[in-house]
Amino acid sequence: MSYDTFFTMKRLIERSRRPDEVLRWVAQNPAKISHNHYPVALQKIGQLLQASPPARGGGGGPDTEAPDGREILEHQDFHTLCNAIVNDCAKFDNFSIVNCLYAVAALGLPSDSQVVQVLEAESQSRLNQFNQKDVSMVFSSSMKLHMGSQHPLTEACLAGLEKNLERERHPQTLFLLLSYYRLKWRLLQPQEPAAAAASATDPPNPEQLLANRKILRLVKHTLASVSGVRDQEMALLDEMLAACVREASNKSLELIFSSHLFYQNRQERFISSLAEELPKKVESITPYTMALIAKYVARHRLRDTRLLDTIADFVVKKAEYLDSKVIQKLVFPFSRMSYRPTNQQQFFSRLEEVVELKALSSPLATVNILMSLFQLGHFPGPVLHRVFSSAFISNVTNSPYAVIVRRYLSLLDAAVELEYREYSGPRLQDAHKVLMFDHALTADEVNRKYSYKGLVAEALRQLVGEQNYKQDEVLAPGYNTDFLLWMDSSGRVLPIRTSLLPESKPADDAVTVVTAEFQKFSPFVVLQEGPDQLCQVGGATEPRSFLPHRGPGEPPRPGTGGSPYEPYYVPTADFYSSLAKEHSLESQDSSTLSSPPSDDPPGGAQGPTGATAPDSLFQFSIGKILEDEAGRAGDLGGFYEGGLYPEGQGADRGTPPPRPDTDPPPMDQRHIRRVIMSVNDKWHYCHNSEVLVGSRAMRDRHLRLLGYVILQLPYPELEKLNGIEEVKQYLHQKLLDVPL
Repeated sequence: MSYDTFFTMKRLIERSRRPDEVLRWVAQNPAKISHNHYPVALQKIGQLLQASPPARGGGGGPDTEAPDGREILEHQDFHTLCNAIVNDCAKFDNFSIVNCLYAVAALGLPSDSQVVQVLEAESQSRLNQFNQKDVSMVFSSSMKLHMGSQHPLTEACLAGLEKNLERERHPQTLFLLLSYYRLKWRLLQPQEPAAAAASATDPPNPEQLLANRKILRLVKHTLASVSGVRDQEMALLDEMLAACVREASNKSLELIFSSHLFYQNRQERFISSLAEELPKKVESITPYTMALIAKYVARHRLRDTRLLDTIADFVVKKAEYLDSKVIQKLVFPFSRMSYRPTNQQQFFSRLEEVVELKALSSPLATVNILMSLFQLGHFPGPVLHRVFSSAFISNVTNSPYAVIVRRYLSLLDAAVELEYREYSGPRLQDAHKVLMFDHALTADEVNRKYSYKGLVAEALRQLVGEQNYKQDEVLAPGYNTDFLLWMDSSGRVLPIRTSLLPESKPADDAVTVVTAEFQKFSPFVVLQEGPDQLCQVGGATEPRSFLPHRGPGEPPRPGTGGSPYEPYYVPTADFYSSLAKEHSLESQDSSTLSSPPSDDPPGGAQGPTGATAPDSLFQFSIGKILEDEAGRAGDLGGFYEGGLYPEGQGADRGTPPPRPDTDPPPMDQRHIRRVIMSVNDKWHYCHNSEVLVGSRAMRDRHLRLLGYVILQLPYPELEKLNGIEEVKQYLHQKLLDVPL
């Protein structure tokens, strides 16, 4: 056969568009077809059948003229092609053998067919001649042809791949190996429940131990080589990690938890198995590896109490030998998951001793540890004396991470005033106090598109009107709130006016003091002309001290940008103008709360007042879209402003009475309830738990102490609602439940 004839037929086969066209070229040109064309034809048929959509049933269109895959496999010309491959298989080169076996596996031919058996026998005889890629293709073909069984060809390929496992980079081959190891591992597991329970405590037999070590080696190589996987592959990886956790040493755990692929995905089965095995090997675990474990658990909010108790025991035993930066990573999961360990007395006392000694060595780590303890409701007095001392403040002021620590100290000082009233040591001076955050936390900003907050905002806008609530208000000492409403004692939802700050009756004098201090940062305060004003709250006339302001003809003070808050709040950029703006490496992935960037936004530093919430969540005017509903929305807003919630009417409480003819009393003569609607999305809870994360729980605790009423809107309730009307009814009922 001439060179031109061979390549002409090869080109015609490769350019065929249907499987029957390939068979026609092979069957009708016997003089021009050689044994080298058979693998090309079989591979082309496999490609066309995999790429073509399933044939549509019924109709007489052109699609029905082409035979489907099953008809092709039963076609006489296809059987002729298979017989030709069987007869001339020994003449094929290695590449053709591998491609033919891969094609018959892709076509789904039965494993007992003659062509499959001949190709497998030829592949096994040439296995030592194949390169790494050919062995991988033969292994995957054999796995597909013999699912759920250990075939000799599969075992032979496995032995070859294990010798050069570190050279394998193809994700498909690696996960095929994992799936085959899973098959072998399951066959070694006892089937009886009693035997399975006994094997969990007894040492594994040599065969199972060898299989677990092979799995561990493959898992580590896969994590180091693969960057992206699908969900089913990640589930397979999780199962195999859980299977080999008993054999994982400190070095293996360090490699696993250092993997970017592992860190980005939640491996629940592995963490559950690790919680059982880690106490047995805790003596051999280094602080660095334990810190990686704690960091991973905190990131994915895995509230496994057994694992957390093991970390607590590790801290108690080795705290004096640990650096402050390592301690903060080990303590962070407890505050993140709002979990006090079983040995909490030893845990807290040990932390107090160590942190007090090492407070000045790493100020940011010290403040992070304190923040974690505060979120857990533990207030170490000796450490607070050290942190609020002039030496510590001076050290912080001259450090590159002064902005972050200053925010944390302000929140710690507020927490001391609210929750640790018996403390009598030094406190943070007013000159150093700033708002903790001036916008939403990083997690809320990143996950905004997955939040129910937009749906609640639109329902609330239609329910009470745009003037009757504030969105994304920052309340001192720096807590971002979802929605803020004012209600009077009769149940009216009142329009929020920034010219008057309502006061709720604080619980005691301590809350009164901290409320007065936080008034300096209140987002509702506006400037008033003249000296102190009088404000009637609840029928009593009380002096109201407003912030000092610049007179009409007085020029702005240098360096203040005309800000009226200069005596109380110095902008961060002015206070730390000589400091570097880069974040400290110490603060990366170790902060107890997600700190916003320390740099001020362009255009000058902003004051502590919260940014005005946008009228709409959309980039375009929602009024143009909802013009037809404007009147109805206005009526609803009027109802919530002037309507009453009559008490003691049971099920009829939700029906509003007619608007009274008399005007309601002035706002300054009514007792105002400040209500916060908190949209608790999935990431605000521990994973598969109803426990709020520590920062969220402490925020709610402090806002309640400041006199706010918190209405929790958990995501399990919100995800059951269908449509805006159901959300409005849900919010309506929540407002009816507010204690008046």
